[in-house]
Amino acid sequence: MKAVLPFVEARTDSSFLEKQLAAYEKVKEDLMIYVEDSGSECAIQPEFVAHTIDQKASDDAIFLVDTGMSCVWGARYINQRRDRKMLGSFNHGSMANAMPMAIGAALTHPERQIIAFCGDGGLSMLLGDLATIKQYNLPIKLIVFNNRSLGMVKLEMQVAGLKDQETNMVNPDFAMVAQAMGIRAFTVTQPEEVDGILDEAFSLTDEPVLIDIYTSPNALAMPPKISFSQMKGMTESMAKLMLSGNFEEVWDTIKSNYKHLKSL
Repeated sequence: MKAVLPFVEARTDSSFLEKQLAAYEKVKEDLMIYVEDSGSECAIQPEFVAHTIDQKASDDAIFLVDTGMSCVWGARYINQRRDRKMLGSFNHGSMANAMPMAIGAALTHPERQIIAFCGDGGLSMLLGDLATIKQYNLPIKLIVFNNRSLGMVKLEMQVAGLKDQETNMVNPDFAMVAQAMGIRAFTVTQPEEVDGILDEAFSLTDEPVLIDIYTSPNALAMPPKISFSQMKGMTESMAKLMLSGNFEEVWDTIKSNYKHLKSL
């Protein structure tokens, strides 16, 4: 460093830094728009859920995120504080990774809070791992973003202009499944229940807890930049849904995502 410094010209122009910081503030402001609308019965906004968890989780929590929508909500709404970590299958995109990764994290760091963001599709694939969590009494907090669909696959089909096909999930009652394996569990269907149940779950520091949250099946994970082809594909997809008589799904999609118009 001492050898390099004489060749470095000191600069005082901070305009680029200030421009980027202003842009970042705008991004954070736009993200909060989705939090302020908490959703409705059995259609809780996942952004609201993730933000609430961010506010309540410890400063050294380890977050494990499933591939798909859960990954998006975790990445956008969990803020880095002190020693927090977020792990996921970011390169490979392996489905159902959050729960098994949470097992490893809990065994490696028994002194830290472990929170898994699970999709309903991912959790369904590895329900047997609940028995492992109970057998070793790992104090993992499993948050199920239960949108009754393979959300990211559905979105990928829609932006390609396709009518989503076979992406809906007919799920078991995840809370009852967890309870059958000896794990304390909660089902959340109303936005106003989220805060209190998270408080209760996080207070149970010496045992596993599963929280099955019924999130909106039509909440969209918008990319940072939207291309014309993506807008065209979504329009085609919505048109096909209407032509096939699925007006309710189209209307629910509009109600869940009208907030995105501002950022567009």
